[in-house]
Amino acid sequence: MRANERSPSAGDGWSALAAEALRLATVSPERAEALGRQAEQGGRDSHDWATVSVALRASGVAAVQLRRHDVALQRLRGAIAAGRRAGEPRLVGEAHMSLASALVLHGAPGRAFASIDAALRQLTGLSAARARIQRSAILQEIGRVDEALDDLRLALPVLRRHGDVEWETRALSNRSLMFTARRLFAAAEADLVRAQRLCGENGLDLADAYAQQNLGCVYGDRGDVPAALMHFDAAAERYRELGLEVGELLMDRAKVLLSVRLVAEARASAEAAAAAFAAQRRTMYLPEAQLLVSTAALLDNDLATATSAAASAARGFARLGRQGWLALARYAQLQAAVAATSLGNADSQPTGLAVKEGHPVSPRRARARAEELERAGWSVPALEARVLAGRLALDQGRPEAARADLVLAARARRSGPADVRARAWLAEALLRKADGRRRAAGSALRAGLRVVEDYQATLGATELRAHVSVHRGALARNGLRMALADGDARAAHWWAERGRASATRMRPVRPPDDPALAHDLQDLRATMAEIDRARGAGLAASAMVARQVELEHRIRDHIRRTPGVDGRAAAGSPSVGELAGGLGDTALVEYLELDQVLHAVTIIGGRVRLHALGASHPVRHGLTHLPFALHRLAHPATTTIQLRAATSVLTHVAATLDAILLAPLARWLGDRPLLIVPMGWLQSLPWSVLDSCSGRPVSVSPSAALWHAAYQRHAARVGQGQVTVVVAGPGLPGALEEARAVAALYPGAQLLRGAAATASAVGAAMDGAGLAHVAAHGTLRSDNPLFSSLQLADGPFTVYDLERLARTPHHVILAACDTARSHVTAGEEILGLAAALLRQHTATLVAPVVPIPDAETAPLMERYHRFLLAGQPPASALAQAQQQHDQGSPRSRASAASFICLGAGHTASPASTRAS
Repeated sequence: MRANERSPSAGDGWSALAAEALRLATVSPERAEALGRQAEQGGRDSHDWATVSVALRASGVAAVQLRRHDVALQRLRGAIAAGRRAGEPRLVGEAHMSLASALVLHGAPGRAFASIDAALRQLTGLSAARARIQRSAILQEIGRVDEALDDLRLALPVLRRHGDVEWETRALSNRSLMFTARRLFAAAEADLVRAQRLCGENGLDLADAYAQQNLGCVYGDRGDVPAALMHFDAAAERYRELGLEVGELLMDRAKVLLSVRLVAEARASAEAAAAAFAAQRRTMYLPEAQLLVSTAALLDNDLATATSAAASAARGFARLGRQGWLALARYAQLQAAVAATSLGNADSQPTGLAVKEGHPVSPRRARARAEELERAGWSVPALEARVLAGRLALDQGRPEAARADLVLAARARRSGPADVRARAWLAEALLRKADGRRRAAGSALRAGLRVVEDYQATLGATELRAHVSVHRGALARNGLRMALADGDARAAHWWAERGRASATRMRPVRPPDDPALAHDLQDLRATMAEIDRARGAGLAASAMVARQVELEHRIRDHIRRTPGVDGRAAAGSPSVGELAGGLGDTALVEYLELDQVLHAVTIIGGRVRLHALGASHPVRHGLTHLPFALHRLAHPATTTIQLRAATSVLTHVAATLDAILLAPLARWLGDRPLLIVPMGWLQSLPWSVLDSCSGRPVSVSPSAALWHAAYQRHAARVGQGQVTVVVAGPGLPGALEEARAVAALYPGAQLLRGAAATASAVGAAMDGAGLAHVAAHGTLRSDNPLFSSLQLADGPFTVYDLERLARTPHHVILAACDTARSHVTAGEEILGLAAALLRQHTATLVAPVVPIPDAETAPLMERYHRFLLAGQPPASALAQAQQQHDQGSPRSRASAASFICLGAGHTASPASTRAS
């Protein structure tokens, strides 16, 4: 028998193989492709064109799943031709159906419609129902959602009658996205739960991954970020198992990360999605990724990328005929134009910029974009555009024109996602203010703040809570602007408090105390120790660094999935009377900045005053030079000439800052102890270098509310038993000497040093301690502040480790570089070691805000503890220790100046209570 001859039974075998390849095409595409090639060749050899059609269709569908779109188009067109040659209309129609899907992904929706219509002319029954599912997906992609839902409504009963589980799950998954877009979350979730059940019962792994991804979208749009990230992680794991890179998942994750303003990560994810779509030639989705890149770049203050990416997206959507998405891209271009005119601060303040009709940022153009977005069904961007149009009209002095837009925008304040409702309340406030109802405008701003804080409470991860605070910025700034215009000191204090460190006032959500998290933290420590050893030996450490990054991402993502607590978790701001009751003779000075102008609110003896201090630029400029001068003074290799220059810089900057920040308040402050509440960028100032603070007890707090919470912790702690823990970390000259000297002052103190100073031992000892002193290397991680750490014997002790403690120590001294310095987010929240301690149970923290000379620290710390044990409150003990220590060398001066006292520093510490 010749090789090209096959018996009927052999022919049936090729047909069965082709059918099996088609069944596997979406669940195991590589296997399906291999089987399809075998079946195709067998069918051609036996002139069985029906088998060839099915085999080519299987190979084409598999190529779609593997992102080889040119190959997919070629094979699916071949399947159509083979079906015609076989005289099988059903096979022709089914091949047309698959080709339509591939054409959509290839960015040819017009040809996709022609192909799907051709399919429907050929098909009946179950095959026709499947074709409707395909047409529904195409309609969904181009924004014709009502027609897409109609096709699903007709197709789903047919699929269920025939028991077609695979296509039913596809239909349910697609419909869930349409329901989500219309904010019908319960219906969307119900579809996906059923789809997941069907996938589990029938082994549909890829369809299950899609359902997991779509569940993430539902939860993300609903505002449940931890749940969204959990489902995205589950989908990513399934895709990895299947060997797929799915750009849509990267985009969906980027959108959720943007919703909580994790801008850098969101941008990286969006750029990765755009690269994947470009590499896979998926031109249908590439403009969506470019649009997302534009949004992230704009929030990242990268105007050039935001502008170019928005323009690329607009061209792509226009080429594809996707008019609804084109409206969104045009709005992104408008946002970039607004940012270019310095109006893009979401603040709504008068700018002084002459804005005329026809200008790129005119109210008319913003209104036109809003109307386009409304017609396309983009309700949230339409709201933003309406607020923008109203803002611009108000800037032009045209309140009547603004009213029409703001009234429409304000309608969204009662329902929808938190950020939408917050923006709508801003619109309502602007409307009320334009009508002269300033008190009512303040009420609207406060309502918007409550929306943001309630949303923060649903997030368990400190990082997410901190970054989402950016949503309150425009609300708090507008309230502060009205208070300053009215000269109302109490209102200015209240609005300043609402604009800073609100996440820090929330009840901390302790991360799950599970073995997996503990194992990953220990694995991270071991990996970083191995990196240090390799680098010390001059060996390559790239593989271990990659492992470090992997572990950090795993830990971060684990914590992000922690749910929040029910109800609003942020305590209300304490009243002036409550603050005054705790302050006693201490003067509170809270600094504010608005439109590059500094103000201060003082609370002294229950009296509240508002002070204008002038431009903030000289203070910002001085802060850039101060750390350099202190570092130069501290460095042992600094020459005499360099010492003189550094001393001159330090003296000049300190005098400038003192003249702006404290001298104008001197008549009211007198010689009282100070509680200073700085805005975010002023957090790192070493206050003792200012003449007005020399020898004066100074406490610092990120907010007055956080100080009041620390003060209350102290009051609750007095009289309780105290445990003292002293730790000496590795590789720090003088750390052991310092630790021994401090421990000797406290009978019964637990001293952890050398190999015994491990993360687990230090954590166990610190949990619930009265006082903890740690002499160790410290690191502030600006790229991920929650991995800021203290270096212990077995590796870094991070913020994540601190958050696992049931109770952080009441009073903490960190003799480690930069440990009092915090990373400040765009929402004026603080992240880092200091923030973690103050957010939990620590009442007072003494630590440096700049690098410190190790050898000079031990005498300073010993002096501090002696004053503390003599009964001095922490701020007084530090001030006296600094003053004595400052009398020596330049290095001593730098060491003394580096430390600040955070929290309730004017109240006696547990140590002094015990000593008395």
